[in-house]
Amino acid sequence: MRLDQLPDDVLLCILQYCGARELAALSSTCSLFHRLTCDDFIWKNLSHREFDLSLLNTGDIKSYRKLYTNLLHKYGLMLGLYQSQIGPLGGLLEIRYCDGKIEGVSWEPSSMQDVSAPLTECVFFSVPGDRFLTPQCFPGPNAHPCSLTFDKWRGIVTQRCFNSFKHTNDSSGLDLIHLNLNPKKLRLIFLNEVMGRGLEHKPLFIPTASSIPKSLLNKDGSVPKQIITPGLFQGYYGSHGHEIILFKYKDENEMCGYKVTGDVNVYASKVTVKIQLKYPVAPSKADQKCLETLKNMEPARTDAGVHKILEQPFYVPAECFEPTTPFPARCTARYHGFGQVASTWYQNPSFTPVQVVIFNNDLLGVLWLEMSLFSLYSRIKKKFTSNALKIGTSAL
Repeated sequence: MRLDQLPDDVLLCILQYCGARELAALSSTCSLFHRLTCDDFIWKNLSHREFDLSLLNTGDIKSYRKLYTNLLHKYGLMLGLYQSQIGPLGGLLEIRYCDGKIEGVSWEPSSMQDVSAPLTECVFFSVPGDRFLTPQCFPGPNAHPCSLTFDKWRGIVTQRCFNSFKHTNDSSGLDLIHLNLNPKKLRLIFLNEVMGRGLEHKPLFIPTASSIPKSLLNKDGSVPKQIITPGLFQGYYGSHGHEIILFKYKDENEMCGYKVTGDVNVYASKVTVKIQLKYPVAPSKADQKCLETLKNMEPARTDAGVHKILEQPFYVPAECFEPTTPFPARCTARYHGFGQVASTWYQNPSFTPVQVVIFNNDLLGVLWLEMSLFSLYSRIKKKFTSNALKIGTSAL
């Protein structure tokens, strides 16, 4: 029996395993395959298989074939999480599929008082899927055309704006000298600087618990309460406001926090905190109340394993600035570490002693000893779109 003599339903079951190129080639062979390859069942299956589209946000799609050919074929591989290269400030961008279109969404902290508050979203660009249209920056009343190109080898999305001045209408006449380093106004200026020549969004891969060195895990493979699983955290850092940090393990000795968003002192992508896992510390209640005593504590190495660290009370020295977000009175572990500081525009960077406090898997604090500052970091629990393309190097 020839292939074209099989029943239509059998042929459709076979065709659902074909890719877009195979379907296009088959459609030109005969009228039978032209008709079958236009069946929306095949294109729906292909869209979900290649781009993991959720059934909850597909919207009212009249034709999956048009959705794939008009939108997903060109822009689908861009789906995922990125770090936007906006000067020293950076940015967290998710490219997602939502309701028949692809959106680039900028995520930012929503509260200056609560580091555990959900992030707030702002649609940065949008590509409609029902017809061939130019991507739009800032969909809505201020929408204007832009272009999106994708480097498949490096996984980098480049966004070029055709009217970049529209991004900074509210900042006309401003300059860096007279801004008093206001983060929001600085962001507008750096955004205007890069949009015309092309704003790069570099892929951001979030490590999972499987990346934790095995020597740090419990015997049964579980994560001990004295350390955290890697991931994205948000925190309030003194006068610089909220920043988004990616914590991940360098090795069994050290965990590092990298800035997804930065400031004019320590830029995005730089290490902000190094946690020395072999140097736990357990100051007494009296020691914790005196900042000078904490500064003079000599780090002591131990190879006993993090699971041997005992829970202890935690107090912020009276001389230190405290965050407004409530935090527990006890911690599961406390480590010596180093925090990066620098003068404006990342001049004379150096690392200063800190103590890192693990409250639980979703909350940690950093006591900046020389700066008399206690900053709190809370895990960002939102589930972001997974990167469709795994090729390329993570921004951090």
